[in-house]
Amino acid sequence: MCIVCKLLIIISFIFSPSAMAGVSAWIPFEHDSGHIRVKVQVEGVEGWAIMDSGANINGINQAFIEKHGLNPKKHRGKIKVQGAHGTKERIAYRDVKTDMFGQSLALDYVELNFGGEDTAIIIGSPVLEQFVLQFDYPNSRMRFIDHDSIDMAKVKNLPMRPRRGIGDPIVKVDLNGDTEAWLILDTGSTSGVYLSREVAENNGWLTQFPLTQGISQGVNTTGNVEFFRIPTLGFGPFLLENVGITVPEAGVNAKFGEAEAELNTRVGSVRVDGLIGYDVLQHFILTIDYKFGRGHIHAE
Repeated sequence: MCIVCKLLIIISFIFSPSAMAGVSAWIPFEHDSGHIRVKVQVEGVEGWAIMDSGANINGINQAFIEKHGLNPKKHRGKIKVQGAHGTKERIAYRDVKTDMFGQSLALDYVELNFGGEDTAIIIGSPVLEQFVLQFDYPNSRMRFIDHDSIDMAKVKNLPMRPRRGIGDPIVKVDLNGDTEAWLILDTGSTSGVYLSREVAENNGWLTQFPLTQGISQGVNTTGNVEFFRIPTLGFGPFLLENVGITVPEAGVNAKFGEAEAELNTRVGSVRVDGLIGYDVLQHFILTIDYKFGRGHIHAE
């Protein structure tokens, strides 16, 4: 029996008799260096959209705009965008025609730098919070489920919640049996775990495990990082082995949030120490109730 069929059996008892009316068809997606990408049209031009559960804004790629000579309507003011490697003022656009999943929408975007010229947009919480999303990583497909068609409170198996004041989903993981940490569950991250350096230092991992150096690309700029592997990661009911951990270089205080408007974001009820992304999620069928911060993972 396929992985997807097993998952549907697990959760089928909570669907109403007419539940299939609230479940979309499967939509194929492409894995691109760990990103989930689907075909869309923006202002009539075909491109790719990245589905990013860690973004609380929708983003439009500056390179895509420039390549195709697009001139979307602009908001009057700019918005401060906070990435892992810094904060920068960005242009905001409104009512941008976007055709995806058989729907024609008018969406607001913030101009960012990500991917190549064929990558058009990042879809974040303004769209994702309207549905329960199911990402079938092994079979490269996804679908949308209406909130009324599934009771995620009954099937959730991740210690998860929405981050207060921001809304992105955060999940508690066990790092090597040494400590627990809250991480943003980020379908837009290509890493395994991107972690604050402080957590790694406090647990002695930077001297315990071999390190390699590298560069991490954020939405605003790049940053120097170090990479190592921990023997185990507890993620919901699963224990993964030999998991990659990325930390910013010494002296860099990485921030884990994306958008900051004129008002300061409220401090959440728990400390968020990083992101968990593709290198972990690729093994699972992931179901996220973005709005209420509930999640389920399944694997054979």
